[in-house]
Amino acid sequence: MPLPKPQTREFTERLRQIVEGCRAELAETGRSLQEIELLLNQTNTEVERLHQREIQLSNRLREVDANLEAYPRAEIRDAYRSAQEVTLRLFMMRSQAEQLQERQESLRRYQERLRELLELAEAQLEHEAERARSGEGRTRALQRPDTAELVSTPLEELILAEEAERGRVSRQLVEGPAQALSNVLLELEICEQLLARRPEQLGEGLNSLRATAARALLDLRRMLYELRPAVLDELGVAATLRRYLTELARLYDIQVELTGPESDDLPEAARLALYRLLQELAGTAASDERTRRVSVDLRYEPAQVTARVEVQGPGVGQRPRLADLSLDEGFRARLERLGASLAVESIGDDVSRATVLIPLA
Repeated sequence: MPLPKPQTREFTERLRQIVEGCRAELAETGRSLQEIELLLNQTNTEVERLHQREIQLSNRLREVDANLEAYPRAEIRDAYRSAQEVTLRLFMMRSQAEQLQERQESLRRYQERLRELLELAEAQLEHEAERARSGEGRTRALQRPDTAELVSTPLEELILAEEAERGRVSRQLVEGPAQALSNVLLELEICEQLLARRPEQLGEGLNSLRATAARALLDLRRMLYELRPAVLDELGVAATLRRYLTELARLYDIQVELTGPESDDLPEAARLALYRLLQELAGTAASDERTRRVSVDLRYEPAQVTARVEVQGPGVGQRPRLADLSLDEGFRARLERLGASLAVESIGDDVSRATVLIPLA
């Protein structure tokens, strides 16, 4: 539907419709958020209950394993079956909680955009009303070609940035979870062949399948965590990055360390860009199966920000996973927009280090 020309009666009427639509959509979004909050509280309560139940059943299984001869076979089978059912139910509820949290964050971002649009539309309506009252003519500045060019350029950059981010997430899905799922299918086919030809080796095949599926789940959870909006305004780069490193340590069972000042005086855009660069470096390092420890050193200097990400693990220095980022077009484009540089080096066979320099002037 074509937009009417500015400073016309049709344009003002369309603005009023937009304002009314935004207000109605904001009210609906608020109700949806309340419903999600209720569901999330119920889900978290169920997760906590199942977690306690899982602990009880785990203790029960250890007791059964230690005294197998003292329990009848039916009771042993029931104990293992109950433990499996609770574990599966707990996994499903945690996945549901994560999906609800993602939906909640998405609705909150949408709500903020609606508020911004509503404020802009209301401000424009007020301007139109003031112009009508004062008898002003049309605003010629809005019709100047150079003004239109200045307005359209940020929009073009925003669209290109959004497409670049979509491409980055798509590549991560293809190289991570999608590839892992392909490996799971391959492992399933191998297990089917073992069952038909060498059933005594089926246990080994199932263990390999379980490890592949678990790794895929870890990578997917890391990606979902990375997509959540950062709370840089409240915590700062160091504290927000420390929370992310703690999550990586929990997911991949590795050691993490961060050194750096808790507060920073960076502009908002520079703060967000720095955090996203370090987040991708740390996440790439942690997802390497060879990694045992990730350390981040953050320093604010008068003319630049220096950040070092050091990775330790058997063989990580022979072919550093961080070096792959220097070949990624999206990552290089972000570095170029900031005027930043990335250097990756190997320190022996078991240590690699990436250094990022971001100029502030």
